[in-house]
Amino acid sequence: DALRTVGVPARLVGTPAWHDVVKDGNHNWVEVWLGPGAGKANAGDDYWSFIEGAPAGGGEKLDNPCDKWFCNPSHFNHSGTKVFSTKFDRSGSTQYYPMAWELANHDVLGEDRSSLYEAACNVC
Repeated sequence: DALRTVGVPARLVGTPAWHDVVKDGNHNWVEVWLGPGAGKANAGDDYWSFIEGAPAGGGEKLDNPCDKWFCNPSHFNHSGTKVFSTKFDRSGSTQYYPMAWELANHDVLGEDRSSLYEAACNVC
C-alpha cells in the first residue's frame, strides 16, 4: 500500500504453496509497474517488476530477478510452484488469487503469473 499511496502502481503477488505442496509454505511479494518507457525488467515480462516486501539492504535491483531470495530454480524449474498476482480489472476474469491463509475465499481476482516467474527465475 505504501507504493500505491504515493502513486506507484503496485500489486500483491505470491505462491500459495511452494512446489504445489501446502506444507512447503507460501510466500508473498510485490510487483511494481514500470511502464513501457522503463524497458522490460524481467525475462518475458510485461513491464511489471518484482521486489521483496522486506527491507532490502542487500543491493537488490528492479532489473535483476536473481537477487531476490525466492527467485531461483529450486523454487521453480517446473516444480509445480504456481504464482498469482492480484488483478484490479474485474472484467472478463474467472481466475482468483489463492490466499494461503484462506484458500476457500475466491473473492480476490487474480492472474496466473507462473510462466513469467519460471522464465525469470530458472536462469538464476
